[in-house]
Amino acid sequence: MISRPRLRVVPVCAVALLWASALLGCAHARRQVGVPIDQRPTPPPPSAQGAAHPDFDRVASTRESTAATSTATEREQTLGRIVADTTAASAAVRKCAASRSLLPDQQSVFDTTQGYLVQARAALRRNELWEAESLARKARQLALSLECH
Repeated sequence: MISRPRLRVVPVCAVALLWASALLGCAHARRQVGVPIDQRPTPPPPSAQGAAHPDFDRVASTRESTAATSTATEREQTLGRIVADTTAASAAVRKCAASRSLLPDQQSVFDTTQGYLVQARAALRRNELWEAESLARKARQLALSLECH
């Protein structure tokens, strides 16, 4: 009879351990991870961070001159891509305009390509190179699908 009470105690202890581990295992669901964004400290503005640097003026002027040089180079490269894309698209549009035998779906592509070219030129006049480049690329891609002979 002595062995029976021990057998009953072991399952009760096992159940108690499982129950305790389940409670501890679910604790992560109640725990807050990180800090909500509205409770985070606001960093100082960039000008205040840079002013703390002892050589701020020298570093800033070096960055500005480097940025101006890279900006001029990037501008030239972007303009080159725009010219290449608009030239290729315009050539395809001219070829299709001369054929005058476009199917309805080709006519739609033709009209859309012309529209992109007009919008790209307008973006260039506004000096919005990023938009002009995007529109010129779209025009070229559409023009490649035009097969006018």
